[in-house]
Amino acid sequence: MLEIPVDTNRDDSLPLSEIAAEITAIELETTDESLINPDYIVRIIITENNIIVVEENIIGTSRALVFNKDGEFVRSVGSRGQGPGEYNYLCNVAFDEQGKRLFFVSGNPTKIICYDLDGIFLKESRLNSNWVNRDINYINGELFLDCRLTFFQEGNDHIPVKKILYRMNENFQITDSCIRWENYWERNAHDSHFAGHCNYIVNNNTSIYIYSPEIYAKFVAPGIKVLRDTLYRLEDNCLVPELKLKFRNDGFDSAGDKIIDLSNIYRSSRYVFAMYEFNPNNKQRNTERPERYYFCYDTKTGKGYNMLDGFTDDINGIEKRVRIRPLHTDSEIFYYWHTNMKPGDLDEPNPTLYIVKLKK
Repeated sequence: MLEIPVDTNRDDSLPLSEIAAEITAIELETTDESLINPDYIVRIIITENNIIVVEENIIGTSRALVFNKDGEFVRSVGSRGQGPGEYNYLCNVAFDEQGKRLFFVSGNPTKIICYDLDGIFLKESRLNSNWVNRDINYINGELFLDCRLTFFQEGNDHIPVKKILYRMNENFQITDSCIRWENYWERNAHDSHFAGHCNYIVNNNTSIYIYSPEIYAKFVAPGIKVLRDTLYRLEDNCLVPELKLKFRNDGFDSAGDKIIDLSNIYRSSRYVFAMYEFNPNNKQRNTERPERYYFCYDTKTGKGYNMLDGFTDDINGIEKRVRIRPLHTDSEIFYYWHTNMKPGDLDEPNPTLYIVKLKK
């Protein structure tokens, strides 16, 4: 298993020109119906003719917006509600390229909803309401659903929790499952891995890569001294270790407190990417923001880059560092957002979508 050292004391500058074969910029049309908040974007889907942007906002309205390849707004898919074909908020979305179908995972009520690319509702299925932190992908004719299942018990202060990967058929029936980890949490505990990066099932055309998301141990399981630092490959419904990120002292300080909050690990054919928060002073969540780092490792050169708050876009001349994310259907393609204000703009326009094709 490849072991990759991560030096948290460094702040490198990695120009995108070093890892990008090409970058395509698409300005998304701004209308009253298509105004996007980039802080709420959980996923984009790129089809042959369209770009679908999915927003998750549990205190407002989640939406799936369809644009054409020129960035013109086409339609929204689905609507808010609790009836057939409606959702209260969206957790994630998968795309069937061959059948041209979208699969939404919604919350409250928890269900999978299927639409075609014209936004026509096809079918849906209710899920267990205890399934949370859901990610979904459609690969080789199967739905893969990753979720956390909590077993609430009256009078028990320590609650059994499992992270499970399910395989489903066309009728949303479970055909197989794989337990990724089991644990016991304190009652009223909560997650704190940072939102907006729920890409735990990523396809790179030859392999399916699985990452078990990091949970901040101080809040949910004080006795656990494990950093989830390993990316797995799914083979015959078994999780095979692919690579490991090696942090100093395995992510703990001298007092035994966890100081690394690892959100995700991805890989393409050449590069390994990760996102994590570095919290050496035990800053309290929701009051002080720990430092957020992006990490990139080039398997061809053996060189690693540790970057505070993102990558440097030297191609488009963006001054602020950018935060790239993988296309979950093809890990050779990444994307990021940046809002380009022009002279004369009275209101903030939709962000520009930048699509990055990685070098191999």
